[in-house]
Amino acid sequence: MTRGDSLTYGTRDTVTGGALASSTDDDQQSALKGAQILAKCLVAEGVDTLFGYPGGANLEIFDVLPQFGIRCVRTEHEQGAVHAAQGYARVTGRPGVCLATSGPGATNLVTGIADANSDSTPLVAITGNVPSHLLGRNAFQEVDIVSVTEAITKRNYLVKRVGDIPEVVREAFALAGGNRPGPVLIDIPKDIQQQYPKDPDGNYVIPRIPAVIDAPEPTMSGMEPAQLEECIRLIRESERPVIYAGGGISVAQGEATLLAFAQKAQIPVTWTIMGVGCFPPDHPLSLDVLGMHGAKYANRAIYEADLVLALGVRFDDRVTGNVAEFAKHARIVHVDIDRSELNKNKTVTLPIRADLKPALAQMLDACETVTSRAWVATVNDWKVRYPYPESNSQGLKPQHVIRALCDATSGEAIVSLGVGQHQMWAMQFYRSTQSRSFLSSSGFGTMGYGLPAAIGAKVAAPDRQVIDIDGDGSLNMTIHELSTCHRYGIGVKTVVINNQWLGMVRQWQDMIYDAHRAGSDLSDPMAVKAADDKDIYPDFLSIAKGYRVTAERVRNAEDLPAAIARMLADPQEPYLLDVIVEAEENVYPMIPAGGSYRDIIMSADDLAESDSSAQGSNI
Repeated sequence: MTRGDSLTYGTRDTVTGGALASSTDDDQQSALKGAQILAKCLVAEGVDTLFGYPGGANLEIFDVLPQFGIRCVRTEHEQGAVHAAQGYARVTGRPGVCLATSGPGATNLVTGIADANSDSTPLVAITGNVPSHLLGRNAFQEVDIVSVTEAITKRNYLVKRVGDIPEVVREAFALAGGNRPGPVLIDIPKDIQQQYPKDPDGNYVIPRIPAVIDAPEPTMSGMEPAQLEECIRLIRESERPVIYAGGGISVAQGEATLLAFAQKAQIPVTWTIMGVGCFPPDHPLSLDVLGMHGAKYANRAIYEADLVLALGVRFDDRVTGNVAEFAKHARIVHVDIDRSELNKNKTVTLPIRADLKPALAQMLDACETVTSRAWVATVNDWKVRYPYPESNSQGLKPQHVIRALCDATSGEAIVSLGVGQHQMWAMQFYRSTQSRSFLSSSGFGTMGYGLPAAIGAKVAAPDRQVIDIDGDGSLNMTIHELSTCHRYGIGVKTVVINNQWLGMVRQWQDMIYDAHRAGSDLSDPMAVKAADDKDIYPDFLSIAKGYRVTAERVRNAEDLPAAIARMLADPQEPYLLDVIVEAEENVYPMIPAGGSYRDIIMSADDLAESDSSAQGSNI
């Protein structure tokens, strides 16, 4: 069905009579209750799969999903359901759907909803609630989830009448996927799920999805002519331009146009972690990722640029550091579909609210062809001079593990990440060649995101290789979702960068808190550790075995290629590879919080020479 299709439940417009129990069999077959209407509406929006967990307040919905051909992947925790829906959405570009019960089920979605809001991920979260007459009475498993999520959704709905369901669902999906995507919540009390829509005389009314709804958001187009003229003038006058690209490129499906524009104008391109995959990583104009742990050459290019074209970005503090120092020598053009982002974090020369894809097409058509720029040769020289650093430690290095994964998959896998040091190393060393293939909890930094997001990604793209690159600390938060992988035959590969620490926390503690490593050691304090055989805790191999997922451990670099090959041999088999890496390797480059490009730390030697204790502690 398309958005314009109506919901047809029978051959008659109404079903006469009182209670459904007194209706004829034909009447009962044609009449649909609220839960069935919801399912029918989801089908009309193209939903064939959702992620959820059953409970008392949503059993009506679970009960009817099979009738409408909707597959529910039951995760082991509601947070797993919402992250899986995010992974599905990030890969497909369509709203992911998750379903939870009331009370603790609903509140277990909150972290993922906030995560989707931060990273502009299209999401429709559906929650059951207690019957309407019990709302506000502190009933068993009641929570006002609409109020709880008000600040972290584009909109949320408490459905008060069964007849409102079609319009609410249609509007929710339009909002979730429209303009700047984000999460929308629909809360449906149990009695609304059980009711049949009737008119005042008690006749059953066939609800229909409205073919047209009032636009929930204004329709956006490209730049105004005067804006385009000014933008092109700034480009023409620039000698050291840089494109700073973000997740908005992928949302707008503007990757091909960005590449064509950059090549025509000969402008180097750097990107955020949300923008990974939006530009070919090995292109001569590529500058890789910028920001706190981004490439030194990317950060230097922004610092020395005289023009920055900021496309689909929000000037996040992890990119800008000291915002006053960020691109301080440059004029800035900021193009974004969300007016609230313009001049919010960084005052710019030319703020433009526009749909990024047509805006890029306008820039491509209007810009002059440039055959060469001395600036491009300069930044390419920096790329040679300032590679991502690695220490001289003798152990198996995490950078080496991720590079080996990239080589084994030619950068074509869908990669999902936990949060921490491994996330930054993956950002640096996994060279994603495709858009919508690098799934990171970037703005919210949610530990535990990696495995369930990978599950959603694999469900969305079953024929692609999907790898969760995770840390031991981050994985431990959602490792129970290995059960989901086994139960549904979801062939996610989990690679644990296992250093026995909350690595990023430990790195900050060493820098800022005089190496007071409070709470960051993940090893077993009760174990007797022999110097030549360090005890590994927790034992992910035993945990995986308990969930009937194949697993193995690697300690030596020479064993890694064969282990990766075994893991990748069957794309449909869940697999866990526990890689024991150098325990105290740090992530560099690093611009300390609140610092600027001039404060960049490239190694432990730089750190020893810097007055790091003077830096802020905003991890």
